[in-house]
Amino acid sequence: MRKPIHAALIAGLIAGPIAPLAAARLSPEARLAKLTEGRVAGKPVDCINPGMIGSSDSEKIPHIGMAYRQGTTWYVSRFQGGCPQLEDDIVVVTRIHGSSLCRGDIAELRMLPPDMPMGTCVFDSFVPYRKE
Repeated sequence: MRKPIHAALIAGLIAGPIAPLAAARLSPEARLAKLTEGRVAGKPVDCINPGMIGSSDSEKIPHIGMAYRQGTTWYVSRFQGGCPQLEDDIVVVTRIHGSSLCRGDIAELRMLPPDMPMGTCVFDSFVPYRKE
């Protein structure tokens, strides 16, 4: 049986192994701080609309979680309990059930090639970071 992969979150595949070299030198917390620099954290939301996410609008934050840009706002979800197996060379595959990506949804981690499963991580709430 074929499982659907929604195009909006194939962004995780595209952003997967291709990470800027400068960003790779920063610690995960420093990468998150750079991404959200000049922005203010808002009230966390449980779900975001993946239809608003373009292929270049996602960022992996190794060991921490994912960030998705919708317009000028970044929504950051730290994986519940962290995600130590999430590295720059790991691809994040997310399957959406329904119309939203939500807290509690599972991200499947894969190494490509040879398409080897590396584990799963669970999304937490999405914190919006908006420009001041």
